[in-house]
Amino acid sequence: MNRKKNNSDSEEIRYKLIVIGDELVGKTAILNRFKNNQFNAIYEPTVGLEFQSIPILIDDQSVNLLLYDVSGHQKFRSLIPLYASDVNIILLIYDISKNDSFNNIDKWLSFLNNINKNEVIYALVGNKSDLDYNRKVKSEEAEKYAKSHNFIFQEVSAMNGDGIQELFMNKLLDKIRTQLIQKNKNLMEDEEEKLKVNLQSKDDSKKKKRKC
Repeated sequence: MNRKKNNSDSEEIRYKLIVIGDELVGKTAILNRFKNNQFNAIYEPTVGLEFQSIPILIDDQSVNLLLYDVSGHQKFRSLIPLYASDVNIILLIYDISKNDSFNNIDKWLSFLNNINKNEVIYALVGNKSDLDYNRKVKSEEAEKYAKSHNFIFQEVSAMNGDGIQELFMNKLLDKIRTQLIQKNKNLMEDEEEKLKVNLQSKDDSKKKKRKC
């Protein structure tokens, strides 16, 4: 989470989110369904990186969600650690109808070894739930994997929108809300500690003057 002063001197909270996974799993389609509630049936591959942002409101706090769509093409994978710099949320996307896309999740995670996992929200997302008749990855198997890594788990369909709101507006927002509450609590505690130190310093200064 990044905090930045805007032109009105109010503090803007930014959350950086990236989506990673194999080609053709629907990373771009998921973000497009979330942001624009649209689905483009014509496949257009992401070249390198695509960026967009969306403002959201969490308990009267304005949060700018920065969405980074990372290409799954082999030649761009070495750049993932750069794209993931200062990331707050990582969506690991697989296709429920393609077992290889699920098995490759560990490979994608290997690109993120230098990230402080304690401060990052991870979500394992199975896309194309509308293809349940051709399912290759069992929900139970994926959910077990997510739980073993302490990840959020959600199956979605970018095509018809199933699970998209549940993922972004419920599960992810709950995690962000928890982090904001803890961050604000820590800031208040820091301010209280500074105030105590200042008061103690003034008190010590007065005592020294009295002795003189």
